[in-house]
Amino acid sequence: MYTIYQNTVDNFLFHDILKIVFRIGGTINMYTMCITEKTAQQQIQFEDTFLQMLLEMHYDDTTISELCRRAGLSRKIFYRLFEKKADVLYSMLDRALLESDCYTPEEPGNHTELYRFLAYWLQKKDLLDALQKDHTGNLLTDRAIQIAKNHMSSPVRSFGPKEVQGSPEAIVFYLSGIFSTLLIWHEQGFNQSVEELEQLMLRILTTPAMKSPTEYH
Repeated sequence: MYTIYQNTVDNFLFHDILKIVFRIGGTINMYTMCITEKTAQQQIQFEDTFLQMLLEMHYDDTTISELCRRAGLSRKIFYRLFEKKADVLYSMLDRALLESDCYTPEEPGNHTELYRFLAYWLQKKDLLDALQKDHTGNLLTDRAIQIAKNHMSSPVRSFGPKEVQGSPEAIVFYLSGIFSTLLIWHEQGFNQSVEELEQLMLRILTTPAMKSPTEYH
């Protein structure tokens, strides 16, 4: 089992651009809550150390022993927080997803949720670099979808016709598109500014992808 500090996840709001609201509390899937700030900091220490290892080597070449040595924490502490090294990776991804909702850009202004989302991931380049290096960027999308599908407490309210609002298919459609765009943006070296990509994505999200049958006549 791995743990995540309760203050981070209570009443968590994820990306209003998708109009999906989560309420996370108590036990979440394989998670239990950290009881103290000390255990939360130990978890973060393992995550941050593991990220640095992934930037240096492939995931398959990492070991729990080396992770503990670099983090300066014992294997006993590791197994209090995690069952296996894959849990550290998932914990790292989940923390990034949770933190992204609370992110406030340094630039002043009334930013949209989409702008905040893109600005947050722009400064998480190291994590995206590590995922790209191991060809595991899909894990980020998968975790976002899993959180959304498991913990959605209100429907997708604004995007798409009423027939699909709030459906699991709509959640997968929107999250897959947004995170795939994010990963491509990173692979291309963030070749567009946050503002440029925000405007492009907003046009895509609000423009029908196909004509209605009546428009063909």
